[in-house]
Amino acid sequence: MTKKIRVKSVELVAHCHATEDPDRVKQALLNILPPQLRKSVRISEEHLQGYYHNPITRLRIVIEGDAALEVLRYVLCNLSDSDRKYLMLSLEQRYDRKSNRLFLRLDKQEAYLGTIVLSDGSDTVRISVSFSISRSLKDVEALLRTLCGDEDGSASGSPSTSS
Repeated sequence: MTKKIRVKSVELVAHCHATEDPDRVKQALLNILPPQLRKSVRISEEHLQGYYHNPITRLRIVIEGDAALEVLRYVLCNLSDSDRKYLMLSLEQRYDRKSNRLFLRLDKQEAYLGTIVLSDGSDTVRISVSFSISRSLKDVEALLRTLCGDEDGSASGSPSTSS
């Protein structure tokens, strides 16, 4: 089932407000990536203006190909069991079949501290995962379960040894 779907790219976006330290927000973004990728990625910056003319910097990382799959695996496997279960239960709301993308929000402060935690708040790191080929929610779900060895739905986090 998962052979029909591949991870094409992963995009991470965070906003750095005037009251925040840009280096800390960049570190939060980097902490979401597998350690072996952290030194090789490029963080782009876009300077924006808020409603009250306050400066905001949009920080963005785009990763493509096999490295994108590794980022997705790293994020999934570092979520708590309860967050992973919540993700799977809310998958239908997070996956857009039309754009073939999965959307996640992670707590920016927790990311800075080195913990990956799902968040519904406003101060988040937004992750967009683009898939190629299949546009099926079932295929996305199967891929996510396989990436962290959770093919039976137990959200155990341990790699599967079935072949």
